[in-house]
Amino acid sequence: MMLNTLTGKIVGLSLLSLLIIFSSTATESQPETEFFELNVNHTVEDNQVIFDFELINNHESEQVLQFGSGQQYEIIIINDKQEEVYRYSDGKFFTLALVYKDLKPGEGLKWQEVWTPTDNGIYTVQISILTRLANSEQEIPSEQLTKSFEIELQASDAKSIIKTISDETILAIKNKDSEKWAQLVHPIKGVRFTPYTYVSVERDVVFVQEDIRNFFNDQNQYLWGYYDGTGWDILLTPTEYYERFIYSHDFINAEQVGYNEVLSHGNMLENQFEVYDNPIIVEYYFPGFNLEYGGLDWRSLRLVFEEYNNTWKLVGVISNQWTI
Repeated sequence: MMLNTLTGKIVGLSLLSLLIIFSSTATESQPETEFFELNVNHTVEDNQVIFDFELINNHESEQVLQFGSGQQYEIIIINDKQEEVYRYSDGKFFTLALVYKDLKPGEGLKWQEVWTPTDNGIYTVQISILTRLANSEQEIPSEQLTKSFEIELQASDAKSIIKTISDETILAIKNKDSEKWAQLVHPIKGVRFTPYTYVSVERDVVFVQEDIRNFFNDQNQYLWGYYDGTGWDILLTPTEYYERFIYSHDFINAEQVGYNEVLSHGNMLENQFEVYDNPIIVEYYFPGFNLEYGGLDWRSLRLVFEEYNNTWKLVGVISNQWTI
């Protein structure tokens, strides 16, 4: 009798244990109905990646968020070499006063931030909202406040990044608008002129912004390099060099335009991507003009841009043509 009673207790305990385990499992599998939701979108426009993100209150009641300072979020971007290339808070100063935001059910807080990439590739982006519940010891789960994702910038994105600036630059060069051209030149590095594809740091002529402003009034002759085939000195005034090696054809209407891709190939070495610092190079290319020459009369003009203070500046003008 005692055995049956004991057995019954054991069986009952086992059933109770199973019931507890089942109830615990069922509870864990139930989706959370009240939470904060962080939505993030990004777009590539002109020379920037634009991040739009929103923290939504999916609770049934109003929630009061407390931010520990004027900084409400952090953005960290890491390249495929695991190097940090951008941190939103770097170089910024924020008020130390507490900031409170009331969110009714279904309402959200929206932010927008922009980043100017300096190179193509795969990047890992982490966006975190730096907040907590006001007047509460309860912590908001980190997965509700942080979003990590990858973006890939390809050659096609180079066009989106630089096209507006490159269009302004080629137009200023075509129109001989030296003031506008000067504004687009790198204020520290100036612009280097290369007559035959191979960039020579030691030999190529470099003009600073003020030189460009005076470009078409300058009557001095400069040694720009040496003519291919003869080896003679390229001794020309800036205007003469412009007509011979810069805007020798109507490049603004070139048959092909490449963004960080080489369209023209001669027998000169290509080193522009090694010489310049993470550049975007825009090439305006004519594959030929006279059918009798079988394409040997092709011409191209390359404009080289480097990132400077969250924008892009002209640092190089490369002439390219068939050489002997």
